[in-house]
Amino acid sequence: MNKKHLLLHVCGGFALAGVLFFFLVAAVLQFLRPDYSFMGTPLSFYLLGPHNGWLHAAFYALAAAIVLLAVGCYLGGAPQARSAATLVLFILGAAGVVVTALSPTDINDQLTVHGTIHVLAAALAFIATSFGMLFQSWGLRQDPAWRPHFRPALELAVFEFMVLWVYALAHIPARGFMEKLTIVLILLWLGQAACWLSVPRRQ
Repeated sequence: MNKKHLLLHVCGGFALAGVLFFFLVAAVLQFLRPDYSFMGTPLSFYLLGPHNGWLHAAFYALAAAIVLLAVGCYLGGAPQARSAATLVLFILGAAGVVVTALSPTDINDQLTVHGTIHVLAAALAFIATSFGMLFQSWGLRQDPAWRPHFRPALELAVFEFMVLWVYALAHIPARGFMEKLTIVLILLWLGQAACWLSVPRRQ
C-alpha cells in the first residue's frame, strides 16, 4: 500500500468511525430520553438536557467525518472527477453541523438569536451536505476506479434529497421521524462512501 492509498484508507476509516459513533449515540438517546417522542421530537432537542454531552461529541465527530471524507474523495479521485465545489459543499455542511451543536435550539415558540442561528446552521448542514453527496455521486462516473459505485451512490443521494425536501416543505405531523430518516439516509451515504474510500483501489 503506497502513501496515497494509506492516506485514503486512514481518511475512510476515521470517517466511518465518526459516522458510526454519531449513529450509535443518536440511536441510544432515543431510549435514554423517554420524555421525548421519537416520532415528533427533532434530534436537536436531544442536545439539551441529560446525556447531551454525548450527542455534542457525536455532532463534532460527524463534522470531522464529513471533512475527512470530502478530502479523501477529492485527493483520491481521478483528476477529471475532482470538484472543488463538492469539497466546499462538504466543508460547509460540516461547519453547519458544528454550529448546530454549539447554538441551542428553541424548545418553545419564543424565537431567540441562538435559536435562529441553530435553524440556519441546520439548514446549511442538510442542504450543503446533500448537494455535496449529489455532486460527488455524479462525479464518480468519470473515475474508472469509482465508476462501479456511481449508480448506488447517486440513487441513494437522490432519494435522500427527495426525503429532505418532503421534510422541509410538507407539513407532516411526524416531523421528528422525517428529520431522523433524512439523517439516517445521509449517514448511510457517508458510511458507504467511507467504506469505499478505505478499500485500496485498482487504478
